[in-house]
Amino acid sequence: MVVGVDVTVVDRIARALERNPRFAQRIYTAGEQRYSARKPERWASRWAAKEAVRKLCSSAGEAMPAYRDIEVVRRRGGPPRVHIRGEETPIALSLTHDGGLAIAVAVSRAGGRRRELPVPPDDLLLADRPEDGHKGTFGRVVVIAGSKGFTGAPRLAAMGAARGGAGLVELCIPEAIHPIVAAGCLEVMPTPLPDDGTGTLHPSAVSTVRERLQGADALVIGPGLGRSPDTATALLEILEGLPCPAVVDADALNIAATSGFDWKLSGQTIVVTPHPAEMGRLAGMGTEAVQADRIGIAERYAQEHGVVVVLKGAETVVSAAGHPTHIDQHRVVALATGGTGDVLAGLIGSMLGQGLTPRDAAVAGVTIHAQAGLMVQARRGRAGALASDVIDTLPAAQELLRQALEAATARR
Repeated sequence: MVVGVDVTVVDRIARALERNPRFAQRIYTAGEQRYSARKPERWASRWAAKEAVRKLCSSAGEAMPAYRDIEVVRRRGGPPRVHIRGEETPIALSLTHDGGLAIAVAVSRAGGRRRELPVPPDDLLLADRPEDGHKGTFGRVVVIAGSKGFTGAPRLAAMGAARGGAGLVELCIPEAIHPIVAAGCLEVMPTPLPDDGTGTLHPSAVSTVRERLQGADALVIGPGLGRSPDTATALLEILEGLPCPAVVDADALNIAATSGFDWKLSGQTIVVTPHPAEMGRLAGMGTEAVQADRIGIAERYAQEHGVVVVLKGAETVVSAAGHPTHIDQHRVVALATGGTGDVLAGLIGSMLGQGLTPRDAAVAGVTIHAQAGLMVQARRGRAGALASDVIDTLPAAQELLRQALEAATARR
């Protein structure tokens, strides 16, 4: 049996809500916000409950869920239940408030048994997470994504970077779609780019992009950009003379393939993340030919163009000149859904931003992404998982792999 307990002062939570209206959005689910309304003791008891559940998870050797991932659900005629990421848990919860204090006790009979650790690949490296680190320690990632009609991809890529552990994530999007995308951005910084009213990446944005890239540790570019002529012009200009390494994905790859862009003009190591059809366009061959020789095609392209290739699919291939080719051993059908590639691009960008080399960042991103997919598949099933499910699971997946690496080191 594992127990988590928390006591909080009701007035402290009430003051936090008054000082910062976004506090409620960051911490509480929509259902909790409706239930708590203007009753401070309800807000405080739910805060205490979330803290108690997080302590319980930590004591059980599990990664602590985010506050908003934990929901206290009232049942008519019964005790409150704990949901984590939308799923009911076996955690029993007791709440009370008296004398200006809110108290929560969370108990799990299923706790006390650590999740079995995965076997990490021999070449997996993860960035250090020093206890005295701050947001500047873990890198600044700039994501350039989105266009009119493709407003989901930007946030998926940016949240992939944020959930991967980047200290700061700035999401640059065309001005016309900024209100739509920004409405869903609490943890990343949305920046509008001049677009001349087109709703796409436009040549008028290039100077702004160059300003935003000053001091950046990594760039992620491509998800949801579209392929308009203006976008192609702007993209190719941005890719020349980059100040930081970059992850190039999706439509940015298609534009580069059509134009025959020379990756060496970037002046930085580029990680390209094609699916088989995009790899075919880059290499000038059909998708079937790529699938017939995945390793060979990835290796040749990486060698000839000086990039790191992440050829996605079952058993993703990571190839970089001068390094052994990495073959991910996972086959996760739950990841076969729209948006997971955008998440992967952001995740690799996060690894770059935290200081890993482009090749190591690619291996780390692919491994964490696959581990998160496995965990989602175990929880949700092989069909119906969403990219947002993968995003929410990235912290726990990375923590599990980190523990596996620590255990492997201790055995040596």
